[in-house]
Amino acid sequence: MQESPVSSPVYRAPSRSLLSNLLIAFLSAGLMVWTFRLIQERFFSITSVDAVVNGIVTDIRAPQAGVVSTLRGSTGKPLDRDQPLLTIENRRISQLQIESLKGKLSQQQAELERAEAKLNQQLTLLQTVTVDQEQQQYLETVAAQHSTEKVASDLKGAQARHQLAKVNYDRIRYLAAQGALSQSRLDAAAAEVQERSAEVTGLERQIKALQASEQAARLNLSLAKTSSNSDPRIRLEELQMQIADQRQVIQTLRKSIQGTEAELAQANIDVERQQSVVVNAPTTGVIWRLAVQPGKFVQQGESLGQVLNCSGRWVDAFVDEQAARSLQPGTPATVKLYGAESQVLQGQVSSIRPGSGRLSAGEDIAVPVASNAPRKAQVRVDLDPGTEQGSFEQFCYVGHTAQVSFKVR
Repeated sequence: MQESPVSSPVYRAPSRSLLSNLLIAFLSAGLMVWTFRLIQERFFSITSVDAVVNGIVTDIRAPQAGVVSTLRGSTGKPLDRDQPLLTIENRRISQLQIESLKGKLSQQQAELERAEAKLNQQLTLLQTVTVDQEQQQYLETVAAQHSTEKVASDLKGAQARHQLAKVNYDRIRYLAAQGALSQSRLDAAAAEVQERSAEVTGLERQIKALQASEQAARLNLSLAKTSSNSDPRIRLEELQMQIADQRQVIQTLRKSIQGTEAELAQANIDVERQQSVVVNAPTTGVIWRLAVQPGKFVQQGESLGQVLNCSGRWVDAFVDEQAARSLQPGTPATVKLYGAESQVLQGQVSSIRPGSGRLSAGEDIAVPVASNAPRKAQVRVDLDPGTEQGSFEQFCYVGHTAQVSFKVR
């Protein structure tokens, strides 16, 4: 009996579970996404080789020599603009200017006292001269009145004699016409009439002159051609001019004293301020470095420390020169900080400087560069306004290494 052949066993692949299939599909999709992003990053973006956050550091200089007495901050502490940072004291500030102004003020005050004393003397003398002038006017008026009255009395006598001469002349002329008297008597009578008439005319003129003098005396005037300095009226005018000049001198001295007092007050303020000078923060930011401690003596212009302006930061990135050809000012950039991965900053390219580490600009001596030396370009990225400044304790991330990605077309 022939035996039937024995059939060999058939191998069957184990069937995969649904979970395994989903896992493979998920991994495949992730690999595809990663590949796509890698390709996109390779062809549509540029990544920096190295990058560091930079910022503006303002140096603080000592405004004058002195000892640091008070320090109101420490490295890493935030500051507001014009916030007091430290105090410098110097009690050896020269007070020579103050002493000079005090001497000048004392001299001006002494001159003012002398000028006021002289003015008082002149005012006293003015009263005396005024009285003398009034008396002189009175005497001249009275004298003119008396002279006028005397001449008026003489005029009346002359007029009476002139009238009598005229009557006598008429009688002699009548008698001479009758032949009772000679012609010589008539001529003598006519001559007397003329003489009396001339006398009356002279006295009338003299009265007019005296009346004019009396009127001039009442008006404090003089009809004389010249007057000596002994005349009270002339002396009064001279004294009034001297008093006006002296008052102007006093007014000028008082203004000078006011100016000197203001200078002295300002000099005292300046000395007091120089003896204790408060140094304020030049900008809002964080203390980057302090070079002094309380009790240290500093010279004028010496560096006291530095303040970092957190709002004026930028990123210095380094990329391959080949890749830098695709960059231009305005290219958007994304900055990821190492050690602070949660911080992602945005900015844009502001300048590109090729030849980093290979060229010293301005030197006329050529330095050979190795063929395998890295060819890098420095790219400055200005951060967008309003970018998060970061922690002051970390100096607003200035000095942090970063990775910069540039979005290129």
